[in-house]
Amino acid sequence: MNKVVPIMMAMALTAPLSLSAMQIASANLTSANLTSDAPKTNSDATVVVGSATKPKFTAHSAKEMSKADDAAADAANSANVLLKKRLHGLQQYQAAFKQTVTDAQGNIVHEAQGTLTMMRPNKLRWETTFPDETLLIADGEAVWNIDTFVEQVTIISQDQAIKDNPIVLLTANDDETWDSFVISKLDDAKASSTLEQYQIVPKSTDGQIKSLTLGFNSDGILSTLDMLDAQDQTSALVFSKQDLDFAIDTAKDNLFSVDVPQSYIIDDQR
Repeated sequence: MNKVVPIMMAMALTAPLSLSAMQIASANLTSANLTSDAPKTNSDATVVVGSATKPKFTAHSAKEMSKADDAAADAANSANVLLKKRLHGLQQYQAAFKQTVTDAQGNIVHEAQGTLTMMRPNKLRWETTFPDETLLIADGEAVWNIDTFVEQVTIISQDQAIKDNPIVLLTANDDETWDSFVISKLDDAKASSTLEQYQIVPKSTDGQIKSLTLGFNSDGILSTLDMLDAQDQTSALVFSKQDLDFAIDTAKDNLFSVDVPQSYIIDDQR
């Protein structure tokens, strides 16, 4: 578990039935479902079928549904813009974290502490100090998972590692990547805290991550990250000591590069 979660790190809205779908469903009703002596009404609002009263869709109701769809689209666009604005402020980001992973029943299956460092575009460094010392680096081209205990480095393509993973939005700038996700801003009724929260859901269902929820404090700084995976495990991170303006000398600092010792085994899966 402690190896799978870092690799994934590097990388209950129900849609209303559409008008056309309802019309098709209605057309599929057979005469056996209808009684010849069924009561009728002159009202344009309802049609009585047997003993069940069902709404009759008119041009007015279709127009109202269209307005609702437009409102939902506007809300999604607004959430997208707001989240982009928040993350644009994270051109670089460094913070200590505490991570708790729970299964579908709420049982804790893993805990960790460490440091997360990110830089736009597409660079990430994930270090744990508890319960084990691990290091994972995404350099923009590849993800390097360094296991000092067994002296092995696993290398995978970064594009493959973060495919359909909403974590990519933390460091990605391009519209094509952003268009792969549905973003919604959680209102006070849905939010799990007083933070400003955004939920990111992949449009594709082929990935390992179902959703990512980001929480920002009153200063607009990333404070929490909750990730739900395909096995219904939730990885919850709480950040502290956030620094958005730390100094980096790219000529001297090797934050996003890897110098592999000769004694290490290299498993290159690119």
